[in-house]
Amino acid sequence: MILENVTKPTPLTPLQSRLFNEYQVNVWIKRDDLNHPTVQGNKWHKLQNNLIQAKQLNKDTLITFGGAYSNHIAATAAAAKAAGFKSIGIIRGDELAGLPEKWSNTLKGASTNGMQFIFIDRQTYRKKDTSDYLNNLQQQHPNAFIIPEGGTNQHAILGFENLVDDLYQQCPDWTHVFSAVGTGGTLAGLIHFSQNKTKNRNQKTQKNIIGVPVLKQGEHLKSQINDLLDQVKIDSNSYNSNTVSWQLLTQYHDGGYAKQSPQGLNFQKKFEEQFGILLDPIYTSKMVYAFYDQLKSQKIVKGSNVILLHTGGLQGRKQTYN
Repeated sequence: MILENVTKPTPLTPLQSRLFNEYQVNVWIKRDDLNHPTVQGNKWHKLQNNLIQAKQLNKDTLITFGGAYSNHIAATAAAAKAAGFKSIGIIRGDELAGLPEKWSNTLKGASTNGMQFIFIDRQTYRKKDTSDYLNNLQQQHPNAFIIPEGGTNQHAILGFENLVDDLYQQCPDWTHVFSAVGTGGTLAGLIHFSQNKTKNRNQKTQKNIIGVPVLKQGEHLKSQINDLLDQVKIDSNSYNSNTVSWQLLTQYHDGGYAKQSPQGLNFQKKFEEQFGILLDPIYTSKMVYAFYDQLKSQKIVKGSNVILLHTGGLQGRKQTYN
């Protein structure tokens, strides 16, 4: 275990509401925001195996990519500090270079944790996944381990096994898991290990994994998630796709990444007042809103057991509410 102070398993907290009683569903929130004090939620699962790989390769620096409000940037900086790595963040938006007073709370926190920034323009940023760009970056930083935007790669997906184990142990009869989606790694991990679990347990109850993209034009993520699943599918017989289905609900981005409408903010505040649980406005709040809307639209049948995955990211709240 490279990162210490990890809480396992994280609580599965029941949510009691007249609305849920009216529609006759059981609802829980998986408090994965409580799994680590600084590397919260899905980022802990994504980074753990990447840190192990970096150690095994004797690298001393982590390099990754993100925007000004990236939970992944914040988490990588914190994880690097905790595990003894240096860190470099390649940030989308060269207009922020040399202007720390305009940095988001996320960037300020990452800087406090020792991350150095390289700000690049958006056109260059779009090349971040090309072999030419990555090879050049590796040559410039030979002692660095490069992690993709959002932390999404094969190592990240394999980090979700413990989380899926938790879900099956804490609520074996769950019927729906809702999760916010950024780059698709978390959803791919949930799908992969749920399909394995249902085969091993001869599971007959239909499991529905529902992703809520938080950026506009999230339809492209479907092919990206399928590609990620192919990377970790060692044996096609290890899957039980008949009892695990997944889908993306792309209409709940609320204006796009790092944006929140007055309606979305009002919903978040009401939820927090009712349940006493803080939500991340960039990811988790949009996912919870999607669940409520699907419920009221009668897309979730009576008797369903629904789990809402809290993926952390609470460091972004201060900037949002300033």
